[in-house]
Amino acid sequence: MQRPIDPRARHITLASRALGVPKSFYVALPPSYNRAANRHRRYPVVYLFRGHEREWVHRWQDHSRRGRTVIDVYRDLLHDGKVGPMILVFPGISSDDNRVPGLLVNFRAPELAEGSPGVGAGCFEDYFLRELIPYVDARFRTIASGGGRAVEGFSLGGFQSIKIAAQRPDLFCSAGAFDGTFLYAGMRGRSVRTADRVLRNPIFAPAFGAPRDLDFVAANNPANLLWRADRAALAGVQWLIRSGPQAAEPWQSNYFRTQHVVGILRERKLENGIPSVFPRARHSWRWADRHAEETLPLHWQAFRTDGNERL
Repeated sequence: MQRPIDPRARHITLASRALGVPKSFYVALPPSYNRAANRHRRYPVVYLFRGHEREWVHRWQDHSRRGRTVIDVYRDLLHDGKVGPMILVFPGISSDDNRVPGLLVNFRAPELAEGSPGVGAGCFEDYFLRELIPYVDARFRTIASGGGRAVEGFSLGGFQSIKIAAQRPDLFCSAGAFDGTFLYAGMRGRSVRTADRVLRNPIFAPAFGAPRDLDFVAANNPANLLWRADRAALAGVQWLIRSGPQAAEPWQSNYFRTQHVVGILRERKLENGIPSVFPRARHSWRWADRHAEETLPLHWQAFRTDGNERL
C-alpha cells in the first residue's frame, strides 16, 4: 500500500522565532541534486502554497489524484525535457490542524486562533520572508535571488502566491494561481467589498480581526496589491492566473474572483501568461496538478541566473 505522503518529499521542521512555535515544511529535490558532478550547481525554487504543508504532497488529499502528487507531475515533465532541475518547497501556512488559514499575513488578531497549534504569534508573512526563504537558501544550493524563485498556489494558496509576489515582486520572477480564493477590491485598490461572503467567514477572524480591519485587509489582499503596487516592478513578474469555468460556480470554481484579478492585470496593462479559464476544470487536486503540469514549464522558462541569463 502506498504511503499517503510522497516519500520523495523531505519533511523539515523549523523553530520559528516569528511565530514562536515550530513550523514544518516539505522539500523535493531534483533526482540529480546529490550527484558528485552537480555539487557546485545551483537550482531555482518553486514555492507551492495551499494551507497545510502536506496537501501538495499527499497522494490522497482528495481521491481525484488517484495516488499521484505534484512531484509525479514534475518528474514526468523533467523526464520529457519540458523543465530542468528545480527544487520544490511546500510551506505550511496554517495552523497544524489546518483549521486556521495563515494567508501569508501577520495576523491582526492572533488571539482569536484560540490556541490552535502551529499559529503562535501568527506572523506568517515574517515567517516566510525572513525565516523560511533564507533557511532554504542557506540549506540547499539555490539561486538565491528573485530570478531563481517562483510561487504557485491552489485555492487559498493562490491568494498567498499572488499576494506575496505582488507585495514583493523583487523576490520572485513568476507567480501562478489556480482557482484562487481572492477577495474583491474596490476604488482602484483602496478598499475591499465588505459584503463578500468569504471575507465574513469566521475562519479569517485571526488573520483580519473581528470586526474585520478593512484597511488591513486591503493592505494584504492580492487584488488590492495588484492595483496599488508599482507597475514597473509588477511587470518584472510573469503572471499565470486562471480558474475553472463559470459553469462550475459557486462550489467547483472561483471563476468570478479570478476574473476580477485578471481584469486588474488587464487594466494595468500587465500580461496574464495563460488563458484565464481552464475549460472543464473543477476545484480539486487532480485539476490543481494539471494546472501545475502546464505552469511548471512556464516558471522554468522565466527563471534567470544571478547574471540575468535564462537557465
